[in-house]
Amino acid sequence: MSKSAKSVFIYGLYLALNGLLLLCVPNLLLNSLGIEPTTEVWVRLAGILLMAISVYYFLAAKYELVVIMKATAFIRFTIIFFFTAFVFLKWVSPSIVIISVIDFLGGAWTFIMLKKEGHFAQKIK
Repeated sequence: MSKSAKSVFIYGLYLALNGLLLLCVPNLLLNSLGIEPTTEVWVRLAGILLMAISVYYFLAAKYELVVIMKATAFIRFTIIFFFTAFVFLKWVSPSIVIISVIDFLGGAWTFIMLKKEGHFAQKIK
């Protein structure tokens, strides 16, 4: 497994773990982020979605799907902007930015590994 694939696989584990927490004990994660506890089902649905998305990360890593790994790196870069906007709009506690920093750093790790492996090399025609 390449280093870029390993970074995507580890991020998939992170997603799966957070998804499992949201599904089974959602308020544990919500409370740690300063989000009001809830008994609503939406948070458990979000957990299922995170676990489902983690499968794509695992497959991208296992099969070295570079196009997917590139996409995940760029998507993870954007999360920090959305979460920061949510804080400025006073929709969530500033502690939510911690998750976006993890996303950003994970995206940077994948991007750097992809670049070192030559996946962003300019093609000569």
